[in-house]
Amino acid sequence: MIDHHPPDLVSVGPLWQRLKLNPADGALWLQISRAYGQALLSWQAGYGARQFSRINPGSSQDVDDVFALFKSRSDFDADAVLALAPGVCHAERIVQFVEWLGDAPGDWLTWLYLARLLELEPLERHHSDWPTQQVALQRAITFEPMIGESQHWLGVWRLNSGDVAGSVAAFSELLNIRPVRFGSMMFLGEALLRHGQRAAAEKAFSRASLSNNPVFLRDLAQRVYRHNYWNEALDILNKALQIQPDSVVILLAMANIHWEVYNLAEVRQLCQRILALDPDNGDVGYMLSALPGRMGDAKGHFAAVLEKYDQVQDPTSRLASSIAMASLYQDDLSPQAIADLHRQLVKPIEAALGPAPICFPVPFRGERLRIGLVSGDFHRQHPVNLFMLPILQRLDHSKYEVFIYHTGSMQDEYTLMARSCADTWIESSKLHDRALLEQIRSDAIQILLDLAGHTSSHRLGLFTLRAAPVQATFLGYPHSTGLSSIDWLIGDRWVSPAEHQGLFSEGLAQLPGCVFCWSPVDAYPLPLPRASDAPVVFGSFNNVMKLTPHTLWLWSQILLAVPGSKLLLKAPSLRDDAVCDRFRRLFADHHIDPTRLEFQGPTELSTMMQCYGLIDIALDPVPYNGGTTSLQALWMGVPLVSLLGGNFVSRMGGSFLHALGRSEWLALDDDDYVRIAGVLARQVSELRSRRQQFRDQMAASPLSNIDLYVLNFQALLERMWLSHQESTGERLLVFDPI
Repeated sequence: MIDHHPPDLVSVGPLWQRLKLNPADGALWLQISRAYGQALLSWQAGYGARQFSRINPGSSQDVDDVFALFKSRSDFDADAVLALAPGVCHAERIVQFVEWLGDAPGDWLTWLYLARLLELEPLERHHSDWPTQQVALQRAITFEPMIGESQHWLGVWRLNSGDVAGSVAAFSELLNIRPVRFGSMMFLGEALLRHGQRAAAEKAFSRASLSNNPVFLRDLAQRVYRHNYWNEALDILNKALQIQPDSVVILLAMANIHWEVYNLAEVRQLCQRILALDPDNGDVGYMLSALPGRMGDAKGHFAAVLEKYDQVQDPTSRLASSIAMASLYQDDLSPQAIADLHRQLVKPIEAALGPAPICFPVPFRGERLRIGLVSGDFHRQHPVNLFMLPILQRLDHSKYEVFIYHTGSMQDEYTLMARSCADTWIESSKLHDRALLEQIRSDAIQILLDLAGHTSSHRLGLFTLRAAPVQATFLGYPHSTGLSSIDWLIGDRWVSPAEHQGLFSEGLAQLPGCVFCWSPVDAYPLPLPRASDAPVVFGSFNNVMKLTPHTLWLWSQILLAVPGSKLLLKAPSLRDDAVCDRFRRLFADHHIDPTRLEFQGPTELSTMMQCYGLIDIALDPVPYNGGTTSLQALWMGVPLVSLLGGNFVSRMGGSFLHALGRSEWLALDDDDYVRIAGVLARQVSELRSRRQQFRDQMAASPLSNIDLYVLNFQALLERMWLSHQESTGERLLVFDPI
């Protein structure tokens, strides 16, 4: 237990010197943590406690005694602050560290923290009695307990703050000092990837994978997987498993990767293997209960998530968002019931967090409107990237200053494109909500856009805390968030009509035309025309959760009404034979012969686009319409049949078709849906020869006029800001197109 006597300030330096002789001495790490704790240096105490816990994972009581000296464990979150981009004031803590080091000059860790804070603090704020950043870093290197430790942490913090070039520089200096520091090689690989140096990054990751530490290998696998190296990640985990054959943690990491890439047969095998070792493993139990969702059983998935939510007994957990998302696929819930569920799910979160004091201490400066975007989805195939990147590439930076708070871990060449479009890019995945709140308020953001809603990378807690005067949700989630702290949902007159205002917790800011604009960054050539004597092929490339009972019944009616026609379904889950067999049985229940069905698993995006050449007519699922997939089909010259529903998610197809000028393809009821599909099937020869005409029509329509769309988007942002300034209290923004 900790003795609460005044600390010997000078004793910390000698402790670090002793640690040089035995870095794995857990008792010494605990001593260091206690000494810092008694001096109320929370960051340093937390660092020592984490190292002690890593060496002695079962000794939680000693660590709790250190934490008991502080108000909360969040006091120890140094990494969240040290990962911030420059701009937030750190003067008070810098003064504290400078004064401390006057009495404890051999304190490695405080010199290192000071070096990083001096790097973050703008030069104009530095005081004459502070050391320079270079001096502080050199002192840290002098006293470091392990060679290269200072450069390693500096590289990590720079990487997490988005200073990729600085991170590469820090880690590169270690190559000659500690070339076998595997952790540094892992972070260097990530930094090089973000810098666009893929070949060099792969070499760094390969060097890191030479480690024989199974715990590190697991972390490495998860990191390289996040950059889409999933085969390599599984190879790394297999190596770790050879070292620890019965490690439940490693087996679970493998199961999670297979889950994410829809290798469902492997998921089942791994889950059974884990249960043989740990029969009560809750993670595996939940994965198995959620497996129906991966197989296309939306109702089974919804029930599994609700059951897990009840078991966890934490209404503020991210399971609330999983339930909200799953509700959108339910064809037996009314639009009002889904809206009410969203409000019910976020109410405990709003109550627990409550808005942080609404104080924006930095005055709004300059003539440009300061726009912040919060998203982790700027990577290749994600819909947010496909729709937002063309907007970013055209925003008028003479009028708008763009800040992107990147909350994701996956990065590729499209992430670099998005980054190049921002005035300020801030890596935010390591920042907890309150640290990110501080950063956004320091940046004096006027309008903050949520691009995730309830999807997996969301940061809705940040919006609950009220990070900016005006907050809006856009693109990432086809429904109201349910949050009262988000002022606007950006939609259009079809997905969010004024008469549906009761379904939205947010005010409605309506773009003219369609809320989505299709302007692909990459070129997708039209496929070769299908043979004139080929059978009619209907198709859907939507994920299998959208293939609800109502959808399957509708599509079966179409197949029965068009003799000899076929249905092509393409989705990630359809790489699994059991999933394909399930859908064959479901269609058989509607008297559809399995020979009329074709299933395809996932392919790379450009290959998938060419697969639209295999179908003649795209069928929109209900109630969750296709979004990206519908626009892809239309761009590849494929007509789309859609059914107009009662909320955002079931009206996207209607919005697309009206903007395209093809309202004759939009059905108002089930019979109309089947009828339109039949009409198009009888015109199939003409449709096959007119793909180029369809694309030309789309390119010339508001659905693809990205320049006009961006002008309207900018005008809408200005309207939202004007509404805030004038405190109009209005809940509907509608304006004529520019």
